[in-house]
Amino acid sequence: MKKNVIIGLIAVIIIFGFIQGVQATTKDVKLEWWTVQAGEENSINCWNYIIGEFEKKYPNVKIERVDMIDEDFKTTLKSSMAAGIPPDIWFSWGGGILKAYVDAGCVADLTDLLNEPWAVEMVPRTVLGQSSFYGKHYAFPFTTWVGHFYINTDLFGKCGVNVPKEPWSWEEFKKSIKIFKENGIIPIAVGGIEKWELSFYYMYLVDRIGESEIFTKTLNRKPGYSFENPVFIEAGERIKELVDFGAFQKGFLGTGYSEAQRLFYEGKAAMYLMGSWTVSPLRHDYPEFPLDIMPFPSVPGGKGDPTMLLGAVQNHWCISEVSKHKEEAKDLFRLMFNKENIIKYAQDVGDAVVFNVDLPVGVYDPVIEKVLKDVRKASWLQMAYDQYSPPRFASVHLDNVASLFAGRVTPKEMATAQEKCAQELKKEGILPLE
Repeated sequence: MKKNVIIGLIAVIIIFGFIQGVQATTKDVKLEWWTVQAGEENSINCWNYIIGEFEKKYPNVKIERVDMIDEDFKTTLKSSMAAGIPPDIWFSWGGGILKAYVDAGCVADLTDLLNEPWAVEMVPRTVLGQSSFYGKHYAFPFTTWVGHFYINTDLFGKCGVNVPKEPWSWEEFKKSIKIFKENGIIPIAVGGIEKWELSFYYMYLVDRIGESEIFTKTLNRKPGYSFENPVFIEAGERIKELVDFGAFQKGFLGTGYSEAQRLFYEGKAAMYLMGSWTVSPLRHDYPEFPLDIMPFPSVPGGKGDPTMLLGAVQNHWCISEVSKHKEEAKDLFRLMFNKENIIKYAQDVGDAVVFNVDLPVGVYDPVIEKVLKDVRKASWLQMAYDQYSPPRFASVHLDNVASLFAGRVTPKEMATAQEKCAQELKKEGILPLE
C-alpha cells in the first residue's frame, strides 16, 4: 500500500512538474518590434492585424511595437545597439549600414529561415543582395521603392505646364520652375531637415552628369575614380543653381518630412521628389488627389541614361543576435510573409512587394503601376548613398549635402570631404565593400 502511495505521489510530482515546465516555457514572452512607419496609418493598421493574428496563434507571446520616423529610428537603434539592449525585431534598409551591424555581431543569421522551402518559393534570390554578407542572409526583404518626381497635374494644368512624357532638359525644368513661381505656387516641396531628402537631388544629378556606376566604383576605390572628379563637383553646382533659382519653398532647410509632405498633399507645391512609399498615405488622406509621376530631368552634356532610377529593396526586417526570442521572431516572419498576408498588405497598404505572389488585378494604385513600368525598363537602380555606404561615409555625405544646400560648403569642398573619408575607410579596411 505504501509503495502504491509513494508511486502515486511521484507520478503527481512528475505531472505537476511537467505542467509547471510547460507553463514556464509558454508565458512571459515579449517581442519588441521597431518600425519606421510612424504616422503611416495604412501600414500601422496592417501591422496591428498581423500582431492580432499572431497573438491568437501564439497566446503566450505578446508583441510591443514602436513606430518611429526615419531619423529618430536611426539614432535610437544605434544607441540601443551600443547599449546592448536592441529590440528583438527591427527595420533595415540593408546595405552598408546593415553590414556594419553585422560586422559588430548585432544581427542574427536568417539564412536557414530564408532557405526553408516556403521562403525559397516566395522570396526571389535577386532581392537578397542588399542584406547578404559573407554568404549569409541577415534580413527578410519585403517591399521595394523607387524615386520619382510626384506631381500635381491640376497645378500643372492651371499654369499651362505640360506633363512631360520624356525627361525635361535642364532648361525646360528651370522654365517650369519659373512659371510655377510666377503663379504663386511652390515649384518643389522638400524637407530640408531630412538630409536624405536633399541627397536625392545630388544622387540623381551625379547619375545624369556621369553614369550609373560612377558612385559605386568611386566608393569602392576602383582605379582612376575619385570623389573629386568633375562629375561630383558639377552635381553640387547644379544644386546651388536650384537653390539660388528659388526652386524650393521658403525656409525649406527648416522643414521636416511631414511638413514638406503636407505642402504637396494639400496642393501648395507642384512637384515632390520622393520614394514610392508616399503614394499610400497620400491616397489615404486625399483619395482624389490629381497625382502623376515624371522622371528626373537630363543635364546638358550628361552621360547618364535617363531611364536610371533611384531605388532598391526598401523594407527589410532583422532579428537581433542578442534576442532571447529568436524562434518566436521567426514565427512572426513566417506568419507575416505567408501568401494571404502578403496579398492583404499589397491591397491595404499599396506598396510594391518583392515576393513571388500572384496579386489580384488592380491591387496597386495606377501611379504605382506606372512606377513599376518604369522599373521594368530602367537601366539601373541606384540604392541611396547613405544606405549603401559604411556609416561614417554616409554621415559625411549627408552632413555635406545639407551644408551644400545651405551654402556653408562649396561643391569642391564637399567633393574633397567625401574623397578624404573614402581614403580613410580604405586604409582601415572598411572599403571596398565589393
